[in-house]
Amino acid sequence: MSGLLRFCGLAFDARIPGTGPVGVPAIAAPALVALLPLVCFGHELLRARRVRARHRGVLDLVGRRSARWRATVLDHDTPAAYCLPGRRPRIVVSAGALRLLSPAQLESVLEHERAHIAGRHHLALAATEAFARVFRWLPLAREARAQTALLLEMAADDRALRRHPREALVSALYAMAAGHAPGEAFSVGGPDVVVRLRRMLEARRRPHPALCGVAVAAAVAVPLLPPLLGCAPGMG
Repeated sequence: MSGLLRFCGLAFDARIPGTGPVGVPAIAAPALVALLPLVCFGHELLRARRVRARHRGVLDLVGRRSARWRATVLDHDTPAAYCLPGRRPRIVVSAGALRLLSPAQLESVLEHERAHIAGRHHLALAATEAFARVFRWLPLAREARAQTALLLEMAADDRALRRHPREALVSALYAMAAGHAPGEAFSVGGPDVVVRLRRMLEARRRPHPALCGVAVAAAVAVPLLPPLLGCAPGMG
């Protein structure tokens, strides 16, 4: 900190702006803006954890464990598959999905759900939910959760495609497009299946490595701009 102050042109005996009574609101307001999303994020994690725990209790009563598929099977005719992430993750598949899908299709679907669990996607979704609750008047906050959920589904699709044929996952998604999942669960189906199917079916080229490098450099440089601009007068 002392090195940063010297770099910005502040001596050790200089009075730091904002330490007087007038500067307290200027310090408290940014601290509150940063603290509220963190508190809401913790509350969202606890709430989602309770919901998943209740659903696991129901699954223990009505589901049966399949050692072959490493999942809980529900005796339901509607083809569906979803996962409950967290400390005690659970993958759930319906009997209708077992009858409808081929082994290759089912493996690709289960790999999709394992990607959600391994990537801890529920944490990202809880963060966007907390952001939306705190800043609900912002258009970005209103769209963040839906767009993040779609991107997480695409990320799970990509992992499944690395291990299974594209045709298997695409056909499985098409067959299970109408499937739904309970709250706080990730379902392989849902309202965004059409977007995901179009993305997987379209021919895509991998981005050039130089473009990836520029994107990474920009992501690192943008957070450093405010300190650099603030220190610009002292640098002279």
